[in-house]
Amino acid sequence: MFVVKYLVGIFATVVLTTAISHAQLGNTLVLKEKGRTIQSWIEKDCITFRFSNTQWIEGKIKTILKDSLLINMYRAQQSPTVFGGFRVDTTWLGFLKISIHEISGMPQSRYKSGMFTNGVLFKLGSGAYMFLNIVNSIIKGYPLFDASNTTKLLVAAGFYGIGTLQQQKHKDYLPIGKKYTVAIY
Repeated sequence: MFVVKYLVGIFATVVLTTAISHAQLGNTLVLKEKGRTIQSWIEKDCITFRFSNTQWIEGKIKTILKDSLLINMYRAQQSPTVFGGFRVDTTWLGFLKISIHEISGMPQSRYKSGMFTNGVLFKLGSGAYMFLNIVNSIIKGYPLFDASNTTKLLVAAGFYGIGTLQQQKHKDYLPIGKKYTVAIY
């Protein structure tokens, strides 16, 4: 009889502890890349994301619910001071409740340079080569469109085209979809 009372007491304690504690509620927003966590946010964290209508929203997370967020939106901008300097002025815009399915993108890390993937190196290098080739041909009096020089200019123009295609394909944000996902845990 004592063992039964003891087991019932332990069971009641466990049930009450899990009912009172909020350990079972989802309160962490997680950004994942192919199942691997990249970044996470909790309540009172600041977040920037791309809304489903392509508008960028900045705000402070007020509440994380089962499948939605309550965000206090703000806008931070510089304003001049009396002494000629600048200060950051924050304007609070109000609350916005959104579903996590309405998040269509997250900004790239500011420490991650897209110089190798956005085509700038190809465009800059080939543009500089074409400019120097044309200027040197004019200054030295070489024919601009002879067989060897035309081939070099066409190869450089091809690399410029590759850089342009990379620039059109590259996005400066992480699109939510197949590779990147957002979930609440």
